[in-house]
Amino acid sequence: MKRLLVLLLLCSCSKEELCGYVNGGGYDAYSSSYYLRVDGEAHYVDDKVYYYYDINDYVCLETTKLF
Repeated sequence: MKRLLVLLLLCSCSKEELCGYVNGGGYDAYSSSYYLRVDGEAHYVDDKVYYYYDINDYVCLETTKLF
């Protein structure tokens, strides 16, 4: 039981992360930025992150708080 709890704590997302499955992505020419669709919502990422993940990969992205 303790091992399961530790595993869940290590695999769960913090409040400052967004986790889910990659559904797609692309390049937004207007903002000159790459984005990944995670569970249907677009999130801007840098080019290294964009090229690292494939469709149906599980990803946790840090969210950026403005102000």
